[in-house]
Amino acid sequence: MSLQPVVRNVPQTDLISELRFFLKGSTKKEKCSPLDLTKSALTLLKSLPATRIAVFEYFRNVFDSAALNYIEGVEVEIKTGKVVPISESDEHIISDIHSVFAALISENPVAWAPCISTWSLELLGEISTKYAGRAHFSANLNETLQVWMTCRATRSLVDINTKCLSSLIHSGTDACISALLDASVKHSPHFDWVVAHVGSCFPNTVITRVLSVGLKDFSLHKSYEQVNSSPKLKSVVGILGHLAGSHVEDIRKAILEMFKWSLSEGLDDTESTRLQKKATVPYILQLIHLSPTLLRSVCSDTKNTLTPEVIAMLYYLLGDWIKYFGTPEALEELIVSLILRCDSGGVDIIKLLLDCIQIRDCKGTNEMKQDIIEKSKEILVTVIQEIDGSVRKNNPVAIVSSFKKEHDKINKMLFSNEKIAYDTACRIVIFLGHIEPAVLIKSIEHILRNASNAGQLSLLIKCLSSDLIDKSLPPYDNKSHLSIVLEQILNRYEQKFYGGNEEKTDLGKMWSNLYTLLQWEKQGVISLAGSRIVSGNTKEVLEQLNKTGRTSILQSRLVSKAIEDNLIKLTSLFATETLHIHDMSDILDALELPSLKEPSNVRIEVVLNLTQSTVNYFFACCKDDGTSNKLRGFKKVRQMLKRLCTYSKVARVLALRELLERSLFRSDNVLFGAKSTEHGDASEKALLKQNNKINKTIPLTKHSSVFNGGIIGSGKRKSVAVDELPEDFIAANTQHLIGSIRACCALQEEQKYSDLSRDGMTLLSLLMVQFVSPDVMYNGLPWPEEEFSKVTMERDLFIQRLFATTPLLWDLLSFVAVYRPAICYCSVLLRALTATLIHQWKSMGEQSKADESENYKSLMDMTVKVIDIMALGQLLPPPLSSIRDVIPYLKCYEIVSILRDCIWSYMKDHIPSPTLFGRDANDIYWRDPVIARAPDIYTNTLRIIMQRNIKSLGHIYGQMFINIPRHD
Repeated sequence: MSLQPVVRNVPQTDLISELRFFLKGSTKKEKCSPLDLTKSALTLLKSLPATRIAVFEYFRNVFDSAALNYIEGVEVEIKTGKVVPISESDEHIISDIHSVFAALISENPVAWAPCISTWSLELLGEISTKYAGRAHFSANLNETLQVWMTCRATRSLVDINTKCLSSLIHSGTDACISALLDASVKHSPHFDWVVAHVGSCFPNTVITRVLSVGLKDFSLHKSYEQVNSSPKLKSVVGILGHLAGSHVEDIRKAILEMFKWSLSEGLDDTESTRLQKKATVPYILQLIHLSPTLLRSVCSDTKNTLTPEVIAMLYYLLGDWIKYFGTPEALEELIVSLILRCDSGGVDIIKLLLDCIQIRDCKGTNEMKQDIIEKSKEILVTVIQEIDGSVRKNNPVAIVSSFKKEHDKINKMLFSNEKIAYDTACRIVIFLGHIEPAVLIKSIEHILRNASNAGQLSLLIKCLSSDLIDKSLPPYDNKSHLSIVLEQILNRYEQKFYGGNEEKTDLGKMWSNLYTLLQWEKQGVISLAGSRIVSGNTKEVLEQLNKTGRTSILQSRLVSKAIEDNLIKLTSLFATETLHIHDMSDILDALELPSLKEPSNVRIEVVLNLTQSTVNYFFACCKDDGTSNKLRGFKKVRQMLKRLCTYSKVARVLALRELLERSLFRSDNVLFGAKSTEHGDASEKALLKQNNKINKTIPLTKHSSVFNGGIIGSGKRKSVAVDELPEDFIAANTQHLIGSIRACCALQEEQKYSDLSRDGMTLLSLLMVQFVSPDVMYNGLPWPEEEFSKVTMERDLFIQRLFATTPLLWDLLSFVAVYRPAICYCSVLLRALTATLIHQWKSMGEQSKADESENYKSLMDMTVKVIDIMALGQLLPPPLSSIRDVIPYLKCYEIVSILRDCIWSYMKDHIPSPTLFGRDANDIYWRDPVIARAPDIYTNTLRIIMQRNIKSLGHIYGQMFINIPRHD
């Protein structure tokens, strides 16, 4: 049975009868049907408003009874597992009341909605509190909401309240919201499920109205005690806290809109409105102080809300805020506390304080600006000190976790132009590094790779020298932070050479900064000589480091050890890097490994890598056009090769072998004047490869010769024109190559008259023979009979061609000849050249100097060079050592006679052995030209030929055979 809507024009007699019936039934003076009594109450509510309080009280009992029946049924079901049937009477009564209330609210919402909403909310609060301990209600808000929304009585009350709020949503009336706050204050936390439901139905409205009602109440407080004990403020916090789970963004927007509203000025503002605007910021501060959720939502938008200009606007309201906090110190403590509790947006808050400290262009008096600057400094210092204290106690505050989330912003702050900004960022990095070393490593890498002046780079030292930083780093096998940073950079950079997708980054600044750190370490951070970073405040920065005791970490060889830990990767990269090879060489040279002064224990892999890389660097310098870098590079090469080769014989062999092979036989040989032997189109295939392709079984020896003079039908192959390098360029490269070879053969400690090792020079000679001579047969020191040269003719011609196309060989032989007796081991090369010269001079016939041709000139030039080298190495004693001055005046057959009868015969009988050389008191090997003068048997031919040509050789003849120095 359902009640029909009550009509307004009920006769007065009927109303009196209804009233009497209701009073008797509700006071239980007469037993009445609950359904009839409810019908009577609804009639009175509609037609006789004066009875509203009594009717509401009766309905309170009706809903309470229905709720009790529901709870008891749930308890029975929980206990026995049997479902208790729902009371049909309760269902009908609740349904009819709901229908009439809905009709009343729809007909006249302004009159009915406020009172029905207040009554329903209060009743919901009472029922929720009364039965909170029964039916196994969970503490979980969602479960509680589900249980109560299953109950018809409470569900109807919630729906009635929702209709009330919906009907007044656009009227500007806050009665429903105020009632919601009051009920929340009185019955929380059991009432929270109602707040959650209502808020989810009208999130924007509820949030905005709850904030507004709370602000109105807050603005009326006249003391801190009233604020502190305000139940409505706590209720606002509770309601917003419940809604924050799903509507945090709406809450954030509402709070920010309220804040912006408080900054605006309107001509129609009432005294109450102005009071509320002044109270807005204290109100928001109190809200976020009481609710971490609200604090998080507000802090995340600090960057877009607060600026130095806004702070300046709020400056004049400080006096009005004090009453809400008690004292200025209490307000400052609250602000510091809120900053420390921010787990998001912490970096933006620190930046705001820094911006206020550096406030410049802002409207206001100088006094105001100074106050803002001083107070911002005070707050910033306090915050940093509080963080420091908490971190040392291993109890970090929330803002530290915020810094960790925004680590990239902190790294950018490190390079600020303002000292207070980068100092603050440095402190924050230290705090993060104490908690999580990986974060510190990321910052150190950022500084190392991007610092552009000494001030920025010094932050790396400040970070690592803090007492908060664990220097041992157990998780990283006792490696230093800098060592790990360098390892990570090299690992990532190395990937690009192995098909990785890593973006190719420019490490130019990193190498330069690493070198500067190494220089600081060597100089004790006092002398600036050699610093690669140029900055006006470099000296001041380094002096400050020294004053604050930051140099101790440098004195512990922090930088050197970090580089040494990564030497294998670094030296490998040095061999392949080209863009910043000079910067890398600076680092490796400054490292001075292996040390010549102190015992070193460098791994052989590092020695070999560094040796190979240094040789590569030498050839890179040879190709470099920059004079400054080139000359500095050659100097570094010599220094590194000397250290390596005196430390390890293996390194000496590798360095000499690489230098010789690349300068003589690889593409680099053109840098030293080698003539190109390329012919024809580069796309043409070698005849040997073509033959192998046709028949895989063609027997070919290791040194098989293949002649491919042309292509049938196409004529003789044409030589490819090659651009020749300038002679001075080639000469300079040759000079520096000899200097590098000298460094490889150098003694660890230079002696008075000798700076090269005999073993090193011997090794150089043997390597030259190994590379130049294509056969190991007949490579000994003795010179055979001249006729025997026919056996080795092919080999000798090959050697001669190499000398003809590779001018560097002459310089190398001359260098070896100076440091006797190493030239003896090159006997096979001198023998091959002499043998080919004899045969070639024979083939010239009767041609003389007057009939010079190109062939004659080249042959004469080679002959003079061979005799020069033999004389320089004291393999030929006087007067044979002066033959080079004679032969340009002789005929071809005369030259043949001298080469065969004088030089070849002497060398055959006097084996070019180291035993020919004596060692004097100064450790110099030499042959006394007076004692070692050649016997007449080896000079008669020369004497006769010179006598025949006495007109042109008279002046030389006297020096060679007449004015002979005597041995006393």
